Amino acid sequence: MSRVSDSLIWQVVKNNNSFLHKREQTARSGAVQFSAETGNLMNVNSFKYSGLANSKAVDITSDKDNRVYLKTKAPRKCNAPRKNVATTPLRKDRVRSEKVVKSRGCSSFYRADLSAAAKIKYNKALRDARVRAGIVKAARTKAGRNSRTA
Repeated sequence: MSRVSDSLIWQVVKNNNSFLHKREQTARSGAVQFSAETGNLMNVNSFKYSGLANSKAVDITSDKDNRVYLKTKAPRKCNAPRKNVATTPLRKDRVRSEKVVKSRGCSSFYRADLSAAAKIKYNKALRDARVRAGIVKAARTKAGRNSRTA
Protein backbone atom coordinates (compact mmCIF):
# COMPACT_ATOMS: atom_id res chain seq x y z
CA MET A 1 0.00 0.00 0.00
CA SER A 2 1.39 3.39 -0.92
CA ARG A 3 1.79 6.31 1.46
CA VAL A 4 -0.65 9.20 0.92
CA SER A 5 0.13 12.79 1.89
CA ASP A 6 -1.47 14.33 4.97
CA SER A 7 -3.00 17.22 3.05
CA LEU A 8 -4.75 14.86 0.62
CA ILE A 9 -6.23 12.86 3.50
CA TRP A 10 -7.41 16.13 5.10
CA GLN A 11 -9.16 17.21 1.88
CA VAL A 12 -11.04 13.90 1.86
CA VAL A 13 -12.11 13.79 5.52
CA LYS A 14 -12.54 17.46 6.49
CA ASN A 15 -16.24 17.79 5.62
CA ASN A 16 -17.53 14.25 6.15
CA ASN A 17 -16.32 11.68 8.63
CA SER A 18 -17.90 9.68 11.42
CA PHE A 19 -16.25 11.75 14.17
CA LEU A 20 -17.60 15.13 13.02
CA HIS A 21 -20.14 17.04 15.13
CA LYS A 22 -21.60 20.02 13.30
CA ARG A 23 -23.50 22.68 15.24
CA GLU A 24 -25.99 25.23 13.98
CA GLN A 25 -24.70 28.42 12.43
CA THR A 26 -25.57 31.54 14.38
CA ALA A 27 -25.08 35.18 13.50
CA ARG A 28 -22.86 35.72 16.54
CA SER A 29 -20.54 32.71 16.48
CA GLY A 30 -20.74 31.30 12.96
CA ALA A 31 -20.59 27.60 12.17
CA VAL A 32 -18.78 25.48 14.74
CA GLN A 33 -17.47 22.02 13.93
CA PHE A 34 -16.07 19.65 16.54
CA SER A 35 -14.32 16.36 15.98
CA ALA A 36 -14.13 13.43 18.39
CA GLU A 37 -11.39 11.30 16.83
CA THR A 38 -8.45 10.01 18.80
CA GLY A 39 -5.35 12.12 18.39
CA ASN A 40 -7.28 15.40 18.34
CA LEU A 41 -6.15 17.39 21.40
CA MET A 42 -8.62 20.25 21.17
CA ASN A 43 -11.59 18.40 19.58
CA VAL A 44 -11.72 21.03 16.85
CA ASN A 45 -12.18 20.12 13.20
CA SER A 46 -8.96 21.60 11.78
CA PHE A 47 -5.92 20.23 10.00
CA LYS A 48 -3.55 21.25 12.81
CA TYR A 49 -5.29 19.17 15.48
CA SER A 50 -6.60 16.32 13.31
CA GLY A 51 -5.66 12.83 14.40
CA LEU A 52 -6.91 11.31 11.15
CA ALA A 53 -5.03 13.48 8.68
CA ASN A 54 -1.71 14.01 10.43
CA SER A 55 0.88 11.28 10.35
CA LYS A 56 2.23 12.61 13.66
CA ALA A 57 -0.55 13.05 16.21
CA VAL A 58 -0.55 13.45 19.99
CA ASP A 59 -3.38 12.51 22.35
CA ILE A 60 -3.74 12.48 26.13
CA THR A 61 -6.46 10.29 27.61
CA SER A 62 -7.55 8.83 30.90
CA ASP A 63 -9.12 5.41 31.29
CA LYS A 64 -11.74 4.01 33.65
CA ASP A 65 -9.02 3.05 36.17
CA ASN A 66 -8.12 6.75 36.57
CA ARG A 67 -4.77 6.49 34.78
CA VAL A 68 -3.55 9.10 32.32
CA TYR A 69 -1.78 8.11 29.09
CA LEU A 70 0.14 9.91 26.37
CA LYS A 71 -0.50 8.42 22.92
CA THR A 72 1.60 9.26 19.89
CA LYS A 73 1.21 8.10 16.32
CA ALA A 74 4.14 6.35 14.64
CA PRO A 75 4.33 7.63 11.05
CA ARG A 76 6.37 4.66 9.84
CA LYS A 77 3.71 2.17 10.89
CA CYS A 78 0.80 3.78 9.05
CA ASN A 79 -0.14 0.51 7.35
CA ALA A 80 -0.39 -1.44 10.63
CA PRO A 81 -3.18 0.20 12.67
CA ARG A 82 -2.66 -1.98 15.74
CA LYS A 83 1.01 -1.00 16.02
CA ASN A 84 0.43 2.59 14.91
CA VAL A 85 -0.05 4.15 18.36
CA ALA A 86 2.62 4.20 21.06
CA THR A 87 1.17 4.53 24.57
CA THR A 88 3.14 6.03 27.47
CA PRO A 89 1.62 5.94 30.98
CA LEU A 90 1.98 9.16 32.96
CA ARG A 91 2.31 7.84 36.52
CA LYS A 92 4.57 10.37 38.25
CA ASP A 93 3.67 13.73 39.76
CA ARG A 94 2.32 16.56 37.63
CA VAL A 95 5.62 18.38 36.99
CA ARG A 96 7.52 15.26 35.91
CA SER A 97 4.64 14.09 33.73
CA GLU A 98 4.47 17.48 32.00
CA LYS A 99 8.16 17.09 31.15
CA VAL A 100 7.40 13.67 29.64
CA VAL A 101 4.57 15.17 27.57
CA LYS A 102 6.86 17.92 26.35
CA SER A 103 9.79 15.62 25.56
CA ARG A 104 7.90 12.68 24.01
CA GLY A 105 4.97 14.33 22.26
CA CYS A 106 5.91 17.93 21.75
CA SER A 107 9.65 17.87 21.07
CA SER A 108 11.17 19.83 18.22
CA PHE A 109 11.30 16.65 16.13
CA TYR A 110 7.68 15.58 16.62
CA ARG A 111 4.90 18.18 17.09
CA ALA A 112 6.31 21.28 18.80
CA ASP A 113 3.25 23.33 17.75
CA LEU A 114 1.01 21.27 20.07
CA SER A 115 3.01 21.94 23.24
CA ALA A 116 0.58 24.37 24.91
CA ALA A 117 -2.51 22.36 23.92
CA ALA A 118 -0.95 19.13 25.22
CA LYS A 119 -0.13 20.73 28.57
CA ILE A 120 -3.71 21.99 28.95
CA LYS A 121 -5.17 18.62 27.96
CA TYR A 122 -2.88 16.80 30.41
CA ASN A 123 -3.94 19.04 33.30
CA LYS A 124 -7.62 18.51 32.43
CA ALA A 125 -7.23 14.73 32.14
CA LEU A 126 -5.32 14.59 35.44
CA ARG A 127 -7.95 16.69 37.20
CA ASP A 128 -10.73 14.49 35.78
CA ALA A 129 -8.97 11.31 36.89
CA ARG A 130 -8.40 12.68 40.40
CA VAL A 131 -12.05 13.75 40.72
CA ARG A 132 -13.25 10.31 39.62
CA ALA A 133 -10.87 8.67 42.11
CA GLY A 134 -12.25 10.86 44.89
CA ILE A 135 -8.93 12.56 45.69
CA VAL A 136 -10.21 16.08 45.00
CA LYS A 137 -13.68 17.56 44.76
CA ALA A 138 -15.20 18.62 41.47
CA ALA A 139 -15.51 22.31 40.66
CA ARG A 140 -18.84 23.84 41.59
CA THR A 141 -21.10 24.69 38.70
CA LYS A 142 -22.24 28.26 38.43
CA ALA A 143 -25.93 29.05 38.57
CA GLY A 144 -26.89 30.95 35.43
CA ARG A 145 -29.68 33.40 34.76
CA ASN A 146 -32.29 30.74 34.21
CA SER A 147 -31.46 28.71 37.32
CA ARG A 148 -34.55 29.80 39.27
CA THR A 149 -37.15 27.15 39.80
CA ALA A 150 -40.86 27.92 39.85
